[in-house]
Amino acid sequence: MLRNGDREGTLSVRSGGGITPPGDLLTSRRTVLGGMIGTTVSLMAGAAAAAEDISIPSFESGRYQFTILRPQIEIPPIRLFGLDGKTIDLSSLGGKPILLNFWATWCAACRTELPILDRLLGENRRSGLQVIAISEDRSDRETVARFVRTNKIGNLPIYRDPNGYVAFSDRDNERKAPFGLYGMPITYLITASGRVIGYMPGAADWTSGSASELIEYLRRS
Repeated sequence: MLRNGDREGTLSVRSGGGITPPGDLLTSRRTVLGGMIGTTVSLMAGAAAAAEDISIPSFESGRYQFTILRPQIEIPPIRLFGLDGKTIDLSSLGGKPILLNFWATWCAACRTELPILDRLLGENRRSGLQVIAISEDRSDRETVARFVRTNKIGNLPIYRDPNGYVAFSDRDNERKAPFGLYGMPITYLITASGRVIGYMPGAADWTSGSASELIEYLRRS
């Protein structure tokens, strides 16, 4: 896009009424050319992004719909704390499609969605799909573990974000966490190439046909 300064550079008449000397005219032409090239590159990038957005399948479930992130981000190198006390680096899970789900024990909708995600992983483990559930509870580890046992979650790897360094809900994001909690639960979708392309808020039906199309897109991308 041309900036105000670029538009002013196209003028061949000075504000004092004189004609622009040849040297200044050449500079102006260079400015215009540079602006045109910048505009062309921006338009091409915008067109490519728009084409990519169109290729991403839509997904609606209940009153919620999948939201595409713009710009997309690379999967961040951040530590996740497991219920077993071990940690992993999120970026080490790249190479396979990931559904990164954020939930909490106090969230009623999470009680509906977690079993669906648990079954989804159990049925698609051989296909390479990874489903990771991160608890946003600030309570102790046993509280989360008891919830998992009570709801018979057996396939999902469960991690914790006890200090809020993975996801944020505060306006200022003081801890600079990479994932925003725009609802609870909320699931971020990460392609096999490691790009976070968007998120799905609310308890979604991940067994639906449109969800399957979106997951297949993650595998191919």
